[in-house]
Amino acid sequence: MIAEVAKLLKENNIKLPFGLYITNSVQEEVGLRGAQMITESIKPNVAIVTDVCHDTQTPMLNKIKQGDLSSGKGPVLTYGPAVQNNLLKLLIESADSNNVPFQRAAASRATGTDTDAFAYSTGGVASALISLPLRYMHTTVESVHKDDVENVIRLIYHSLLNIENNHDFRYLK
Repeated sequence: MIAEVAKLLKENNIKLPFGLYITNSVQEEVGLRGAQMITESIKPNVAIVTDVCHDTQTPMLNKIKQGDLSSGKGPVLTYGPAVQNNLLKLLIESADSNNVPFQRAAASRATGTDTDAFAYSTGGVASALISLPLRYMHTTVESVHKDDVENVIRLIYHSLLNIENNHDFRYLK
């Protein structure tokens, strides 16, 4: 998805008013080491993180514990301590103004994703999490809805277009 965002930026000859790093990280499942190294090397101002979340319509998943999330209803935006509210607001506004459907999830503590590493590294990075609903996670038959993949791409693309140079997400505009 992030490669497709880069492709769209290139094809549409978009010149962003800031530097953009598109990265993949390793060891997310065992301590967020890759994201931590990226944060310490690049020292970004903003991190829009993508990951997957459970499609809770999958049999035997606890909807009460994980929320009511479904494939085909759009990407999932997470609220939580590691998610910077003003960046989340920008994502929501970008989704709304571009007719990108999305769902909401809440994390009471850690998101369990690279978002945590970015949010709490190098003095804190304004971070947000966009998740792709996934059925049968960690099995050989994982599956996602094609529309959700397209909508994650659209959401990231339009959100990047809405970030101004030197935007300080600590303060409302």
